[in-house]
Amino acid sequence: MRAAVRILLSDDIPAAPSQESPSALSEKHPKASSNLKDLAASCPEQHIAVDESDVCQAIRSFPAGSVGGPDGLDHQHIRDMMMCQEGNFEFLSALTAFVNLVLAGGCPLDVGPVFFGGRLLALNKKSGCIRPIAIGFTLGYLTSKCANSTNWL
Repeated sequence: MRAAVRILLSDDIPAAPSQESPSALSEKHPKASSNLKDLAASCPEQHIAVDESDVCQAIRSFPAGSVGGPDGLDHQHIRDMMMCQEGNFEFLSALTAFVNLVLAGGCPLDVGPVFFGGRLLALNKKSGCIRPIAIGFTLGYLTSKCANSTNWL
């Protein structure tokens, strides 16, 4: 509720489509500076791995009321599946295996920019600047949260 109230009370309004909006958004969210194929070739054999408690903690840390990604899956869907009386252990185990697969480099290079990307929405601030809002895929966000919470090095 807090996020919805904050947005309703905000002076930011959706930016009207224009030729300038994409370039203004690009300045705030520039494209990756390197080629993913070059990055994958330079990665060490060792990779991050998480366990079920790490995934569970990452799921619990999603802010309440977070919006789902472009695929329609939102954080509450994952929480609800975890709370299901039947199959919740199998679900958490499968979800952890999926996160570890992605962390091990199992996400195809062509899919990576979509999986870890998102939709950009533009809001006009009352100062005249543009405010980008990025909405990414929930499973990509979960994987990133797990990776960022580990003490790998």
